[in-house]
Amino acid sequence: MASVFGFLSSSRKQKLRTTRAHRLRMSPSLRIVTSLTPCRSVLSKSSEAMSEIDVSRPKPNIASKLDWLSNFSELIPDTFTIDGLEYKPKSGTVSGQLVLRLLEQKGQQFIDEEVNRALAASIDRVPSMTQSIQPQARLAAERRSLYATVAANLADKVSGKVSLEVDPRVSHDAKLVMEEVQELAKVLHDNGVEVKSKILFKIPGTWEGILAAKMLTLQQEFGCQVTHIYSMAQATAAADAKVAVIQPYVGRINDWYRANPLKAPHELDTSNYGVDLVKKIFNFVKKYDMESKVMAASIRNVDEAIMLAGIDYMILAPSLIQSLASLPGSFGPPALSPELAANAYFTPQDVRGHELGECAEELLETGLKSAGATVDKVEQFLANTAIGNM
Repeated sequence: MASVFGFLSSSRKQKLRTTRAHRLRMSPSLRIVTSLTPCRSVLSKSSEAMSEIDVSRPKPNIASKLDWLSNFSELIPDTFTIDGLEYKPKSGTVSGQLVLRLLEQKGQQFIDEEVNRALAASIDRVPSMTQSIQPQARLAAERRSLYATVAANLADKVSGKVSLEVDPRVSHDAKLVMEEVQELAKVLHDNGVEVKSKILFKIPGTWEGILAAKMLTLQQEFGCQVTHIYSMAQATAAADAKVAVIQPYVGRINDWYRANPLKAPHELDTSNYGVDLVKKIFNFVKKYDMESKVMAASIRNVDEAIMLAGIDYMILAPSLIQSLASLPGSFGPPALSPELAANAYFTPQDVRGHELGECAEELLETGLKSAGATVDKVEQFLANTAIGNM
């Protein structure tokens, strides 16, 4: 039986303690480490993951590249609606960026319909906050209520699952990540959402985040989607944690290597390191029959989407979905499939527990900082709205 790397064995923990002085200087939360353990054969796919993609039966009427791609991968728009295009996604995603965009674009309508509802719900949930005893805690309750309201509305519109972002500002503390998920789950339940069957909690791929995702998955049966994946080390750790979805970012990785060309991997004869990493993660997960699925994000153009055809999920901007819809379809095979992954070759070095590497370390830090700043803006908006309603 081929070998893959376990999440964190007790022997590995001892090794981590004895080799701490030899590591690169970086935050412990950014050290994604795994250990070599026997591969576990997975006899059935996780029922908590999203619906399976049938790649064996091409659609008889493929009018566009969008139709062709949809036949092999589930496409998730990073918005509610796509103007001028009849496209009904099966799944959806809610992030701080989406909520902030709704606040900025819909204005008073969104405030009247969603924000004020979130404010009222947070007061009902935490009555002591109305006396301004803990204003920051009240803002957190309001934000959770708003996110849950948006997620509940989206869950009503799609047949599959909705990914919901967990506060990225707590991603370096496993306990706080778990508490945030539990609080969101309560609010979602109050909004009538079947949490375990409809929601995936998006948790950043720090060491503590992956540890929290593992415990939430295995102990509490929540669906978890590990985001901000920029390295095989993070991906193999998340897969071993049996999370539902692993989410690497194509464009961000390419941006980093374009800015740092001398640091590009010499063994790769390519200029699209983001696509290569996503393919490698997909092939690893499928070859070793792991339970996780792979979702490609930060896809910048049609070519990248086509190169990743066959991946479980991809998040696409509305403009990219429209571009795909305008291109003629084809009946060609996808670039990725479990059958092709079975022939992929991995050396122990490919998947051995190791430091993130400079690219992943930097992108994880900047990605969390940017995502945290977005949440700050959402809470500032809520604070101003709350003051105006007092």
